Amino acid sequence: MASADVRLPSRSSEGVRPVLSLREATLLADVPETKVRKDIETRLLLPIRAGDPDRLFFRWVDVFFFAALYKNNLLSSTLRKKALDRLEAMVEPAYRREFYRLRGLDNLLEAQRTLARPSRMLMNCDRVKLDEHIFIDVRSLVDELAPRVDLYADGLSRIEERKGILGGEAVFRGTRLSVRHVGKMYDSGESLSNIIEDYPYLRDNDIKFAQLFHKAHPTMGRPTVKGELDYAGDTSP
Repeated sequence: MASADVRLPSRSSEGVRPVLSLREATLLADVPETKVRKDIETRLLLPIRAGDPDRLFFRWVDVFFFAALYKNNLLSSTLRKKALDRLEAMVEPAYRREFYRLRGLDNLLEAQRTLARPSRMLMNCDRVKLDEHIFIDVRSLVDELAPRVDLYADGLSRIEERKGILGGEAVFRGTRLSVRHVGKMYDSGESLSNIIEDYPYLRDNDIKFAQLFHKAHPTMGRPTVKGELDYAGDTSP
């Protein structure tokens, strides 16, 4: 992945939020964050950096890349680099790193305003051959991950952070209901029907999204979100 040192706006006013934190991306890919961090340290992976070098961000399509690279232990660093190059060639041109690295993040944001789902950033899902015996079934990866990725993207569009409301805590838009509170309830075993009985304005997908959000943004150790990267979510690496 090519490096992109850019200044990111707080959020896109329309369409899909431009980037994910490292924690969000690894959660959606269902891979250990430690594996990704090792490749960041060796510069095999070069995340998007904005202002503070300790804040690491990734594209939505990188979720699929992480799953391809880190769900097993079969790929050497050489094969992971080869896989990254092959997978990048499958990305729609408007979402490729070279596009917004050379022409600016605004081009990426403009493209994302017309994007219905992050899973559509891949223009094809062919099987990737890395050597005579190792292949990556990209179609299978997309089929597995797309529902979770698109659920999270849609959920982010339905929440907000407002000064004076729960200390800036992320809440469902137009309410005072904490997203993480709902996510913790569901993650602790409360049923969808019971939660909806208490909060009838929620949908099933709101609750499933809240569970992911709760895991991606744990209460303990969460830094205060300040400045231009004021997303409805954690900005820690």
